[in-house]
Amino acid sequence: MLSNTAPANTNDVSASTNPNAGSPSTALSPIAQAQALGVLGETSFSIPMPFENTIVLFESVRVAGTTHAPAIDQTMAEIPDDAAITLRREPDNQADPWAIRMEYNGKKIGYMPADKNEILARLMDGGKTLRGTLIEYELQGSWWKVYVEVSLVD
Repeated sequence: MLSNTAPANTNDVSASTNPNAGSPSTALSPIAQAQALGVLGETSFSIPMPFENTIVLFESVRVAGTTHAPAIDQTMAEIPDDAAITLRREPDNQADPWAIRMEYNGKKIGYMPADKNEILARLMDGGKTLRGTLIEYELQGSWWKVYVEVSLVD
């Protein structure tokens, strides 16, 4: 006996097999999905970041040019042990196109030595983040002997 009804489409997902089909009020909105995943809080949006990886490039580098840094004595008096040292590129430096300035709280303490700065400058120019950490400092006569650990933050 032949039937006039079309055969059932096995690829068709209907309301009987999908409880959310045809019912927009029960489907999760993108905002509700983000809240369920924990990336959207009540007042802020937060994307989980991968683990930071720090690679030490130089365990101890002597900072060059400390005698030329303005108010270096005052800066060194303020600086705590293990202070974070900012490395800032100076591509327009007339004395050295690979110059990397070292600062503490925006105050110049000196430069990366010229014999070590080209590769680091190329990394910085390529968008890599370098970080310095104060290792040791001492006043010798009228100049400051300052050593910094330099790391790549990836």
